[in-house]
Amino acid sequence: MLRASGYNADTPLYAEHLGETSADVRKRVCALKKLQVDAMKVEADFYERVHELEKEFQPRFDAVQAKRKEIVNGAVEPTAADSDIPLLHAIGKEELEKLESEWNAKNTGSSKGVPDFWLNVLRSASGICEMIQEHDAPILKHLVDITCTINDEPKSYTLYYHFSENEYFTNSVLTKFYEISTGIDEKSPFDYEGPVVISVKGTEINWKDGKNITKKVIKKKLKKGTGAGKFVTKSVKTDSFFNFFDPTVTSIHDGEDEESQDLMRADFELGQLFRDQIIPRAVLYYTGEAIDDDQFDDFDEEDMDDMVLAGHDEE
Repeated sequence: MLRASGYNADTPLYAEHLGETSADVRKRVCALKKLQVDAMKVEADFYERVHELEKEFQPRFDAVQAKRKEIVNGAVEPTAADSDIPLLHAIGKEELEKLESEWNAKNTGSSKGVPDFWLNVLRSASGICEMIQEHDAPILKHLVDITCTINDEPKSYTLYYHFSENEYFTNSVLTKFYEISTGIDEKSPFDYEGPVVISVKGTEINWKDGKNITKKVIKKKLKKGTGAGKFVTKSVKTDSFFNFFDPTVTSIHDGEDEESQDLMRADFELGQLFRDQIIPRAVLYYTGEAIDDDQFDDFDEEDMDDMVLAGHDEE
């Protein structure tokens, strides 16, 4: 991306060697910049085609992930042939056999499917685990699958979080919708870095009475007015993974300030992490073998907390 416009004598917005070039050289550099715009247009076409391919291949991914769901939730018991692969690939055969022997001695019971599969997947994913609070865990035990659909009109994708019946909310599915653009902003062509989010929308969670863990009631003492000195009750937002599903539509055009843009990009990257890494490679997160791409290098933990709670001011 380009530096912000404007002139600062202490921090030049151009390379010093440009001051040592002649007019004809600078003309050639302008031609190179025009070629750069052409290259970025090719890149935009590439991402457009990638989106089309993702939609084309989605049924094949869905078929594999449907089989995964059956095993995770205990609907199907895999055969010996189905399971003919090492549990861990970074550990030698003898060491793995020793570990499994120790684990077998400690865990003698039997379970249906893979208990707490998705809870443990999310706890193993950097960028996600920080969002999960202690009060979220009992609910995430009811998470039975995460799926994704790729859409054309508008160009977008939707994440689906499937839950079994539980005591916390009545929704069977929570969704997160991301509208994206693969095109170039003609006003700022050199800022192009690939697909960007246009708008984001979550789900209205239908919490059962007394079960909304995203809010808490506090007592607050009034300092001013006729009621000064009196205590009133107030509902405030609490940290929770489920703040991720804020139903408020957030558009990239809603906030032009840098902080709003950063938070929206962080949310978009979070969605990409689910779509590109967690959903297709869930078992590798469960075993601890997955290595996250550095998708959150530009956002520290405080940024992530702010992103999750964005738009959740005290009520």
